[in-house]
Amino acid sequence: MKRAWPSAIALLLAVALSAPPLRFVIEQSMAWHMVFQMPLLVAAGALTARAFPAPGLAVKWNDFNLFGLTGFMAAQGIIAYWMLPSAIDRAIVNPGFDVLKLLTLFVSGALLRDAFQRAPMALQLFFIGYWVSMMCWLGIYFATTDLRLCNAYSLESQIATGWGLLSLGLLLGLAWLGNAWQKASKNPVA
Repeated sequence: MKRAWPSAIALLLAVALSAPPLRFVIEQSMAWHMVFQMPLLVAAGALTARAFPAPGLAVKWNDFNLFGLTGFMAAQGIIAYWMLPSAIDRAIVNPGFDVLKLLTLFVSGALLRDAFQRAPMALQLFFIGYWVSMMCWLGIYFATTDLRLCNAYSLESQIATGWGLLSLGLLLGLAWLGNAWQKASKNPVA
């Protein structure tokens, strides 16, 4: 039961940002939307999957998620979609799209948790490398372009988001490297 608290807190905080009275925070700041709420939803999904494993579902899912590849691909598609400026605009303007964002990013976190447990390091490196490069490239583009990409946000908010995405991408890569280093030091190759 102790492992359920972090997932509940993360999920409640992420959902609260999409509901009044806190919704104005993500309506006014692209950085709060993309750099805080979205990663928090993915983390909540991963933490929930850790706290509440579903053994019956896992047996059926194993056949479709060999080495975590299906989980990685599905999560990659979900996360890449929500990085698009047009998807961000829709989530701000249309409450139905915002609910879809909440659900799909939460599910992608659960998929990632399972995929990372199944995948060998080489496969993890492939997907982490893709996500880190995607986030860093998008962050640099958001921070350096003179074009306003989202209709719902100002150029200043977009620039702050760009630097936030770059930082988040680098932190994600460093966190994975630290985890890989820790696993490698526990299981040295003879």
